[in-house]
Amino acid sequence: MRYDTVMWRETFGSGLKMAARNAAPATSADHYNLATAIRIVRRMETSATRGAVFSEIKNKNALYRLVDKVYSTAGSRILQPLALFAYMLKCVLAVGPSDKYGAEALSISNFENERHSVDRIAQLVPDARLLRLSLKRGHLLGSGQLRSALRMLGALPRIWPFLSCLARSHSFMPAARIASALAFYMRFAQLFVDRPKLVAAIVASNYSPEAVGLSAAAHASGRRVIYINHAPVPANGALVPPVLADCAVFYGDAVRQTYTNRSRCSANVALIGQPWTARPMEWRDEVRRIGIFLTALTRADSVTKLVAEIHASDPDVRILIRNHPVALLQTDFSNLETGNVDVTIGNPLDDEILACDLIICGNSGVAMNALSGGRPVAYLDSLDGLNFDYNGFVENGLICHMPSWCEDAYARLKAFYGRPDWQDVMRSYDASYGADTEVLNRQAAKVISRYLNPLPAPGPAASRARSRA
Repeated sequence: MRYDTVMWRETFGSGLKMAARNAAPATSADHYNLATAIRIVRRMETSATRGAVFSEIKNKNALYRLVDKVYSTAGSRILQPLALFAYMLKCVLAVGPSDKYGAEALSISNFENERHSVDRIAQLVPDARLLRLSLKRGHLLGSGQLRSALRMLGALPRIWPFLSCLARSHSFMPAARIASALAFYMRFAQLFVDRPKLVAAIVASNYSPEAVGLSAAAHASGRRVIYINHAPVPANGALVPPVLADCAVFYGDAVRQTYTNRSRCSANVALIGQPWTARPMEWRDEVRRIGIFLTALTRADSVTKLVAEIHASDPDVRILIRNHPVALLQTDFSNLETGNVDVTIGNPLDDEILACDLIICGNSGVAMNALSGGRPVAYLDSLDGLNFDYNGFVENGLICHMPSWCEDAYARLKAFYGRPDWQDVMRSYDASYGADTEVLNRQAAKVISRYLNPLPAPGPAASRARSRA
């Protein structure tokens, strides 16, 4: 089937406006397509939680405030759709590098934890040839980008009704993110046409525009999709997007259960555990350093209060405040930095976990990393604006809820994590905890390899269908 035929039939069908405005039309329950991808992004980006994150970004960044203000004052008839198209163009040109030929699968990653997740796939199947794409400004002037830009410009008249619908229905940030899902779909659909030897797509997100855009393009062209989670799934979040991949690689069975119970998972599942070597829980005779690891929607006043309470009970203990690694969400705690309080952002997570004797988290998935690293975690729900037990860790007995700091906190943590059943709970979240990782890796590699095998040759009927198209 020719590329232009695919693009016209799926990209510009009547269902696209419905997906932009509200619910997408009925789609296959087992595969990604463009309408499903846009629906997932729309539901994520217009959720209350994401709206709060957008507000936090604007409050902390003057440039984003300015862009949002200029966009909101522009007209929805011409200027706002043009702005959305410019964002789409930026997204398409940020994809690269695409100069590796002969690859069997391509991946896309945007953040460090996503890149690490794709690294794990590459390590499990070292003989597979991967085209590893990322989103960077440095790719804007790369080889072949002019051709991609011209294709986008040629498509502008056809996608203008979609952009106009977005401009009328949503503010800038959600509208831009939804538009980018279409942009990535178009970019990757062309890439699959240009690289017929590609048999699979590898993604580390099931909700980001670039990941679902790639997944939809892969399934639309008859390729397979391999998904690996890059973080725990928020079991008590307002929205849990489905996993419609052919193969899914999860940390533990609790992830699969969350998708099954709260959403949908049609994939063949392999379990590999957390991304680093699991350690048994380690206890100290004396607590010398406490970590406070933060996520989005941080409540600065709660962090300040917590630091004061800790030092009131032990003035000599050192405190490490680790900001969310995304710079746009960084909170300024320079007023707290003293001789025994360090504030960091973006440092290697493993190093900072091992540097602490206990770690206090809000609704951050990093709690899982800390537990796998052998450090006890106290859950303090007042550290951020997410709803109580967002990840479901307290409900399932994985982490210890601590309403406020207390002098006997360490003893309480020792009693909680010393429960006879705690290791079984931990193993449900991290399949490698106390297990033979070599066996896990071999089993996972066997499953993944199945989806990197060459695609079967199309039968006569499929060939006739393509020729008619």
